[in-house]
Amino acid sequence: MTASTQRGQSSVEYLLVLVLFVLALVAGPDSPLERLFEAFGERYQAYTHAMSMP
Repeated sequence: MTASTQRGQSSVEYLLVLVLFVLALVAGPDSPLERLFEAFGERYQAYTHAMSMP
């Protein structure tokens, strides 16, 4: 294998690992990404409620 072929292969391997990582974050009904967005929403609701108080 030449150096450029090896570089291309490693790029494909990194891309595959990245895709699998993203799928792990978004897959399923109770995914970590969904829980993160819910936590942001809850904190924003608490913040807006506190800001609306006189």
